Amino acid sequence: MSDFNIQVASNISGVSIHTLRAWEKRYQAVTPKRTETGRRVYSDDDIKKLKALNDLCSLGHSISSIANKEMNELQELLQKHGATHSVEADTAVITSNPALSKETLNHLLMALEGNRLDIISHELYNLRMTISPRELALEVISPLMGMVGKYSEEGRISIVQEHALSSIIKFHLGKFVFRSYEEKRKAGDLYIITTPENEYHEFGILLASLLCTHYGKNFFYLGPNLPAQSLAEAINSLGGNKIILGTSYSTCDTESPYLTNYINDVLSLIPKDVDLCVGGPGFFDTTKFQKKKNFNFFPTLNNLDLYLKNN
Repeated sequence: MSDFNIQVASNISGVSIHTLRAWEKRYQAVTPKRTETGRRVYSDDDIKKLKALNDLCSLGHSISSIANKEMNELQELLQKHGATHSVEADTAVITSNPALSKETLNHLLMALEGNRLDIISHELYNLRMTISPRELALEVISPLMGMVGKYSEEGRISIVQEHALSSIIKFHLGKFVFRSYEEKRKAGDLYIITTPENEYHEFGILLASLLCTHYGKNFFYLGPNLPAQSLAEAINSLGGNKIILGTSYSTCDTESPYLTNYINDVLSLIPKDVDLCVGGPGFFDTTKFQKKKNFNFFPTLNNLDLYLKNN
């Protein structure tokens, strides 16, 4: 049985980190184990249940009425709705491509444990040449970073190894980003991609850039740590009409209003016809923005993928 951190659990189950924590605290939907450092770890069974709960909520059930049901009861409810897909199959692997997941991820992790950064770089180069940007984002980099977080917590890799891997990944993802600038801009939306001021983690927005590349979207990648006023100026000067704003665990403090205030500042500064798309695990008060027509929230990368595919 595998254990997954909260980000991976969210990605697989489709339940946002905000919602996942609320379900645990208010309804005891699942009770994850804790590491020595206090971080949650979720089992395969936890994720299967979260996936089933998420599916049933989307079908109209209230979480309070189903949170404490056993897995067989949840599956019976799904069957009554005609949901014949197997929860087991949905959560058996991290990615949609089992062969790619098992072979590639294991190869990269073994190379990391052995400090073979040359192998990691070569493997990522081959992946860039052979699979789509979407596959690279959703089926390799996102689950890889989740597993690296798990390995780090277990002491199997050091912070130095984690940072070395991050730098190599950023280099290869940057190749996709800057290659897109060499192509002639198409008609259509222009996405401005960044993170809030004081948010320096950029993996989320790099992966968002890969998805934009895959779907042929025009975008400017501005990197992390952009003040609200500067973001508004970028919209005006570059002519963007959509913003992808990535967040991470560094803005996940439920007691801090920082991210809520930042989003509010951005919405007050940009034109009403510019859409703000916020993604990632950062915490903010979603109720303040529910009535904003130009506000979208994507708790997982898969949610953003679906949005880009359909828009």
